[in-house]
Amino acid sequence: MKIEQHKVGVLAYSIRVDNAAGDVLEQASVSEPRTLVFGLGRLMQGFEDKLIGLKSGDKFEFLLTPDETFGAYKEEMVMDIPKTAFMVNGELKTDALVVGKVIPMMDNHGNPFNGYITEIKEDTVTMDFNHPLAGKSLYTVGEVLNVREATDEELNPAPSGCGCGTPNDSCCGGGSKKEGHHHHHGEESCGSCETELVNESSSCGSGGCNC
Repeated sequence: MKIEQHKVGVLAYSIRVDNAAGDVLEQASVSEPRTLVFGLGRLMQGFEDKLIGLKSGDKFEFLLTPDETFGAYKEEMVMDIPKTAFMVNGELKTDALVVGKVIPMMDNHGNPFNGYITEIKEDTVTMDFNHPLAGKSLYTVGEVLNVREATDEELNPAPSGCGCGTPNDSCCGGGSKKEGHHHHHGEESCGSCETELVNESSSCGSGGCNC
């Protein structure tokens, strides 16, 4: 049986940034593989396309370019946000203003997206709304351990929030330039949510993208 739409692939793999010597972004071992459902739009399209047609025992190795993952890095996605946007009940939440911290934001239409702080100035906070992997290639190597039919439950999962399945997923910090940014006065988002690429079942706190 080959990997195709509505099939389940059990995979062991490693994903690294830029090349085979890059930082490990995500990995699944033979003893603890990932079970992925194909054809439901929950996986990164470039990742899924490279695996379609493979069968149990096949090994794979490929490089996904930025166009196939999270897009090019855009300077216009780096913006200065007035500190007044971070005020709650008239008080500036200075504990939230830390360089490198990921802050959940929303636009004038209530659409959520993440940005991370790169600089704190006198009256503004510089935030980068590019996906953390924007402009990066992803080197992937692994093996297909098994392929099977998907169950009805796997094909019709209960809603679990946003996922990191596409390059423009706003929950992962991607998407187009937003107008009218507002700080979402809630909890800090899970810091590792931006990097998980294909795990469909993990939740916030475990490194998954369904936060």
